Amino acid sequence: MITPQSILHHELIGLYAVVVWSRNKTQEGMWGIIIDETKNTLSLRTENGIKCLEKQHILLRVTLPDSVDVVIDCSCLSVAPARRVTMRVR
Repeated sequence: MITPQSILHHELIGLYAVVVWSRNKTQEGMWGIIIDETKNTLSLRTENGIKCLEKQHILLRVTLPDSVDVVIDCSCLSVAPARRVTMRVR
């Protein structure tokens, strides 16, 4: 089960997300479903097509399956997704 405390160890694909802050101001307020994730990027399916976002430069508000919203500094996610799910946070 995904919780706010364990979000960094889970897959983000399929979750609803809103860009809360971005270095690229045109991305702020963008919303959609996360459809892909690499070490440095997230792909978001929006009403205007698929958008690729750099993790280093965004804050996302992600809605978990139990309708809880969590704000994530995506620079903390700059690890390959397969490595992140097994990584220990200190």
